[in-house]
Amino acid sequence: MIADTTTDPHLGRVVGGYRIEQRIGRGGMGLVYRAEHLNLRRRAAIKIIAPELVEASGFRERFNREARIAAALQHPNIVTVYDAGEQDGLLYLAMQHVEGADLSAVLRAEGRLRPYRAIDVCRQIGAALDAAHAQGLIHRDVKPGNVLIEGRTAFLTDFGLTKRLDGTAAGLTLHGDVVGTIHYVAPEQIEGGRVDARSDVYSLACVLYHCLSGELPFARDTDVAVIYAQLSDAPPRLSAVRPDLPAGLDAVLAKALEKSPARRFETCAALLTAARVVLDAAGPLADTSTPRSVPAFGDHVDVSTTVGGALRAVPAEGDAAFLATTVGPVPARVTATRRPRLLLAGLDLRARALARVAAGMRIELQEVPAGDGLLEAVRERRPDLIVLDFGAPGPSAGEVVSGLRSDAVARDAKVLLLVDPARAGAGDPALAGADERLAVPFSSLQLQVKLRRLLGADAVAG
Repeated sequence: MIADTTTDPHLGRVVGGYRIEQRIGRGGMGLVYRAEHLNLRRRAAIKIIAPELVEASGFRERFNREARIAAALQHPNIVTVYDAGEQDGLLYLAMQHVEGADLSAVLRAEGRLRPYRAIDVCRQIGAALDAAHAQGLIHRDVKPGNVLIEGRTAFLTDFGLTKRLDGTAAGLTLHGDVVGTIHYVAPEQIEGGRVDARSDVYSLACVLYHCLSGELPFARDTDVAVIYAQLSDAPPRLSAVRPDLPAGLDAVLAKALEKSPARRFETCAALLTAARVVLDAAGPLADTSTPRSVPAFGDHVDVSTTVGGALRAVPAEGDAAFLATTVGPVPARVTATRRPRLLLAGLDLRARALARVAAGMRIELQEVPAGDGLLEAVRERRPDLIVLDFGAPGPSAGEVVSGLRSDAVARDAKVLLLVDPARAGAGDPALAGADERLAVPFSSLQLQVKLRRLLGADAVAG
């Protein structure tokens, strides 16, 4: 969130035991401030409701109902509500303060998210929504502005439009209002029909499309045109905007964006699982791509290609016929990102030194300790080959390899097992399931032979 330094009469004021320090946002119901509880010294976010809303008939009752609902939702990806009340005519809501920006600000700054990052953010928000659905509540306003990002964690906030699955209103909207933000709202919400958990699934799919493409799912010139598109137009095809992503994502998003709720995924988890399966099946996705020919119809405007070695964007309609368009020479920084990755897991000093000699300059070398964190390291770093000490402390080599093979992200990494007969114990290295084994002690030349066999002859110099 971006602080607002405009003079504000609330700054420095104590509300509900919280001293207001700084304005950090503005929502549909009022202003949001950073504050600190005077006794507990706990940082919080305070929402001060707009005075014109407070004066509306029945608003206080609806506000208290929303506060109770939000406070009852306990989930690691839902912003926790601490307190709510009224002081000197001000209605306020005290909640967990999240250090960071909302997803809409992140998308404005970055354009779009990397595929697995987009999946991870939406997975966390989907988990929060599924938890709310399990308690009989739907959100009805899932959008990037209601997703807060702090490091690798995403939080869902603003349950002001919450509705019970039994159809009874539980939020702050008035009868007859069209609730939600039109770029992410489900068709049945626009039509005033019955909404359920699948309405949030639809909205989450819109957010996922935005994260992956960098574009609004139903971008039109006017609000009326957006509403018509949500009601009548076919779902946008992600492949038309991001041809570098697996085409199977089109089918996943099309199912989640069905006009009929009955044809959508039943849960947010089902949507994100389907999307993750498609990404995993496509293999590692880098931020750069290998040299290729540009299609006759041209690349999308955000795909960087080269003409004569100069980096530029090819127009969406394509280049003129006389202009030969190819990727051209690949910059050195791009080549470096495509080097095979070798991960050394728990090797001793001598083995690491020999590995550096054997790998040379063509292989990217990384080191991690052996143990329970290895799987997470492999998922994060996506190595092509893991060199593992058979006698390392912690889980057995067989357990480690089995864990890697059963993981959708890590299973494609090959494993080279270093076996010291003096330390192997009673275990049989042949049963560990590694792709290759190398006896210890070994020379750099012997290791290089193994690397050539596992990574390809061109991967190793010499």
